[in-house]
Order: sequence, then C-alpha cells, then structure tokens
Amino acid sequence: MHVKAALRTPELDPALREGDTVGALAGDALLLAADFLDSVESDDTDARKTLADEAQVCRKMAEAVAQAPLRNSSQVLAPADLGGRFFTLTERMWPNAEVASYLLGHVAELMKQLPATDGALKNRLLLDAQNLQRVQTLLDIAPNARLGPRLTELLPLLRNLERPVEGETPFPPLLIDGVTADPVFHAAAQDAYRIVVGRELNDLPGMASAVWSGKLALAWLRTHNEGWSFTTTEAARIMEAVRSPREPWSRSPGMPGDWTDLDSGAAAEVLRLIGAHHRMGKTRAPFPLAGFCDRVRTLPLACHGGVMLIEVQGRVSGGTTGIASFLLTEDKILAVDGNSAWIHDLNDAVGPHLHDEGARLDYIRLFMNCVRYEGERFQPTESFEDLADRATDADALRDLCAGHARAIQPAGFDAEGRWLFLLVVCHRQSLFAAGLALTPDGMVEMIDDRILAEDVPVRSERLDGLFVVLTSEETRS
Repeated sequence: MHVKAALRTPELDPALREGDTVGALAGDALLLAADFLDSVESDDTDARKTLADEAQVCRKMAEAVAQAPLRNSSQVLAPADLGGRFFTLTERMWPNAEVASYLLGHVAELMKQLPATDGALKNRLLLDAQNLQRVQTLLDIAPNARLGPRLTELLPLLRNLERPVEGETPFPPLLIDGVTADPVFHAAAQDAYRIVVGRELNDLPGMASAVWSGKLALAWLRTHNEGWSFTTTEAARIMEAVRSPREPWSRSPGMPGDWTDLDSGAAAEVLRLIGAHHRMGKTRAPFPLAGFCDRVRTLPLACHGGVMLIEVQGRVSGGTTGIASFLLTEDKILAVDGNSAWIHDLNDAVGPHLHDEGARLDYIRLFMNCVRYEGERFQPTESFEDLADRATDADALRDLCAGHARAIQPAGFDAEGRWLFLLVVCHRQSLFAAGLALTPDGMVEMIDDRILAEDVPVRSERLDGLFVVLTSEETRS
C-alpha cells in the first residue's frame, strides 16, 4: 500500500476555529481521515475493501460526532462496522466521541507508517497525522467543549483530571475542603464536568458528586501548584534588584528575534514566578535571589504558538555574570538546563507548530542554541553579530564570518518526510557546514558536518547551574 497524492486539508487548528465545538472539529478531522483512506492504493483486493469500509465508517461518525459527541454510537454504527477491532460483544455503550477518537488515532498511525511517492508528500502525511492526533487528544479530554478562551483556560485542569471508576469512594473531606470552598474552583469544576460529561455537576446524586468533586479538586491542586511561597522580604528584594540592575545586559540574546526588555514591574513578576518553582541549594532559596537576577527579557516563540522564552541575567559564584533561560507555558515554568528533556517536555505540553517556514527556522534556532553538549552549543552562525559577544579578536572573527557565515537554508525533504536544512554552526573554536533533519514532531538530527575553519577567535561557554557564562581567554579550550 502507498499514497500517491496529497489531500486538501481542512483547517484543524483549534486556535483558528474559535466558536466551533470540539465535535465539529473532530467531524472535519474524520472527513480528512476518510479522504486519506480512499486515496491509499493497494494491489490487495481485501486491503482495498477494508480501507473503503473504514472510510465509510469515518464519514458516518463525522456527522454523528459533530452533532452529538456524547450520544450512544450504536445509533449510527453496528459492531460489525469496525470488524470487532473496537467494539466488544458486551452491552457497553460507546459514545460517538470515543469511537471517533479511536478512528482518528488509527488513521493517524496509518499516515505515519505508509510510504509515499516522495519526501514532500510523506511530510504532508506526517503533518496530517499530527493534526489528527491533536484533535484526538482534545476529543478525549473535552468532548463536549466549545473552542475558545474558556476551554484554553481549563485545558491544564482537564489534562490533569483522572476520571472516576465505577465503585470509587469519595476523598476524605479534609483533603479537599479548602479547594472545593474556593468559588473560582467551583466555577471551573462546573464547566469542566459539563465539558467532559455533558451534564451538570449539581444534578449528580450526593455520592457521585462527592467523587467527581474530589477528582476535580486533586486535578486543580496539581494544576495550580504555586510552589514555594514568597515572603514579603523576598518579594521586596526582587523588586529592588530589578529597579536598580547592576549592569547592562552582558551579552546578546541566545537566539535572534524580537526580544522585549521588561520593565521593573513585569520583570519582578516573572522572577517571582520562576522563584516559586525553581529553588537552589540546601536552603532552597528562590533561584532569582540565589542567582542575584536583576534583568529579564522575553521572546514569543512562533514554533510553539507564542510560548514565551525568558532570559534572566544574574551572577554565579565569584561574581561572574551569566544568563539563564526558562520557558513559560500555560501551567509550567521549564528551565533550559542544556539537556534536551525540556524541549521534549515543551513539545508534549503545547506541541511544535511547524507548519510554516518561519516557525521551522525559529525551532531550529531554539534547539541548536539551547540544547548543549558539555556546556557548549552548536551555534548557528548566520552573521558576525551572532558571535560578536564571544569574540577575542573582532576583526579576525569578522573576516572569517564574511567568508563562511550564512543564513539557515531550507533544503527540501528526505525520503522519511523530514525537513532538511543547511547551515553553518560554531562549536567551541571551530566553524562547520552542517546538515540537519527536522521531523514534524520536533526531533532534530545532524546528518552531515564538514569543518570550515579551526582556531576561530571566540571564547567558549560553560554552564554553571542554569547560568551560561563565558570562559576566560586563558582557559578556553
């Protein structure tokens, strides 16, 4: 089996479908799934019949889930419609949303597995599979929701919600009374239950209401864990620091972009948020105070839908100035610690948004500048300015960059559907011509490298905790 032609993809980005229901979004995703199944070519007669049957089921469910995601699917399908691969012979009733979720996941896996006639088409299939899986996730956690700001606000709570199982008993009231008494929680719980179940929480019998309230309260606690609290003195120290920074920014931003240098009020708020979740040393001091942080700048990331990249300037032991980086999502503060786990956590939380070239270049720059090997990055070198704050001989470095630096260049696709890029990187004191491959789910692989120049006059970097600092000229390797 293989696919020969790309399909017209409906708009499946929830951010661009505000006002529609999740069921309507899932219905459009199922129509795409049906068109895909019809486009698959095979010499096997049985395989063609199976694909045609599955496409027909997708079209039936597309209308059903759009109109009534929580209605019993047996009104639309019979167990034989899916050949026993989903339904059982029990009397259990499967909601339309659950059957639709299965179908979207099944077709997404086919899209990822089937070969295509060229790399560009395979890439399109991988993107379509990613879109189907995003809709599937939304359908799983919020089948009765309407797309818009309130759903976006509730998503962290819904992601953390563990639904009750039959026969489960309520939590001891003392564990959750403080949460359930909060009117903000009460409103969120009512909306979340309506989004998940399609009924009113207040209409449940006492025992069932207590079980659901307990589950929602625990999810609320996990979502709104504010970390360590700040004393009045600590908050005042942060405000004093950002009002009177010790020095200007010591270095250019870690990646190019439209950065904003925050004023003292906004900077203090961001530092308090970081300090509530990141502590240092045996005393568990807030990171911004332990690191003497006094400057903050931010960059919205196109590759992650506007998630904010944050850089803070502070000092390490001995007074050396360094810069630490964090990412602010809806419900997390991720520390950029030089490893790759943080970017995989970010991709899991919000998904990489790689549908246009600008976002893909944004992602490449983020990955290459923030994922490090032994404290050093493979820094994209698009101009002299990228390396200027590391220069030990500015004139010599400028001459080298004039001969070697270049903008990151998209280079089509490989057979696996990965985007390819050509670029120049600086690692330690060498310049390399490199080739990268990027998958739609955010995995980056260096597939080629060729040395261009050695003994480049730049200082090395090292990590001191979360801070990136420059080594002295005498100790550079």
